[in-house]
Amino acid sequence: MIQAAADHGRACEAERAHWQQRVERARYEVDLARRQYEAVDPGNRLVARELERRFENALQGLEEIESKTQAQMQKMDRPLTEEEQQTLKTYAEQLPRLWRAATTAAQERKRIVRCLIETVVVTAPKNVSHIKADVHWMGGQVTTMEVQRGRKGINRYVTDPELVDLIRKMASEFSDAQMARILNRKGLRTATGLVFTAYRVSNLRHGHGIDSGTAGQKLHGKDIYTAEEAARLLGVHRCTVTRWVEVGLLHGSQLTPAAPWRVRVTDEDRQRLSTAADSADGWLPLKGAAQVLGVSQQTVLQRIKTGELQAVRVHVRRRSAWRILVLEKTKAPAPPLLFDATELVNE
Repeated sequence: MIQAAADHGRACEAERAHWQQRVERARYEVDLARRQYEAVDPGNRLVARELERRFENALQGLEEIESKTQAQMQKMDRPLTEEEQQTLKTYAEQLPRLWRAATTAAQERKRIVRCLIETVVVTAPKNVSHIKADVHWMGGQVTTMEVQRGRKGINRYVTDPELVDLIRKMASEFSDAQMARILNRKGLRTATGLVFTAYRVSNLRHGHGIDSGTAGQKLHGKDIYTAEEAARLLGVHRCTVTRWVEVGLLHGSQLTPAAPWRVRVTDEDRQRLSTAADSADGWLPLKGAAQVLGVSQQTVLQRIKTGELQAVRVHVRRRSAWRILVLEKTKAPAPPLLFDATELVNE
């Protein structure tokens, strides 16, 4: 912005020189008309009268150009002082924050744009899908951008095709109310910026010819359950089921992020995660198994996930916990001693 101010100052100096030249030319024309009038023979009245008229017109023109020049000089900005340049720099640094502020109204943003943009030159060739626009800023910079050309029959409130495909994909499994909740959890909105409701999802489906299918019905595959059903089946909380899916202890999937989970729970999974195994020899809690194996608890869970360790879930006072089978051969070897006790005695 400081550079723009400097460019503007140089432009003002050039304009001052231009107006000064116009004044000097008008003065020259006055001087020329005066000399011609003084050199004429007084007896030649017709010529003298014409030269007198030209002299008066030249004087009048000089007066007008001097008046315009004075008015124009008053409009021109004087060069910025150092204090004014610092103030201008501060304003430029605060401009982005002012633009993004929630208290800045749209009308004020328009006023800011009008102060910054000088002209916009649009080039719209025929049979081209994009329009080229050159934005000329007050400082002399030019920004070129391309804008999608509008098409007949299409207005600004058009639903995103990806959103329509998502609803078509979900309609076979979820009801309109469920789809509305999923879309709102994903942060999606209608073409007009509204939140989704079952009524709006229904209108969108009918507008694009999407059938509801088996909306609201459970998808039956072998051992496929919702997260709530799997939690009741395993006797744990729903959050525990989703956490087990995330760490790989159970297999599950979502039709789309924020959609309900579909979790596979086999008989083996039920035995592994719900069996109340006794704490017999070799069966240790997660923390104890990590200490015996000499690894972190996360590593122990990873080995359970890959099948390297055998583990079950047990219920202890209304809480479920891990019991992991740690055999002698899987225990970590004891670290070697730095000094042998017999060596110290011999010394």
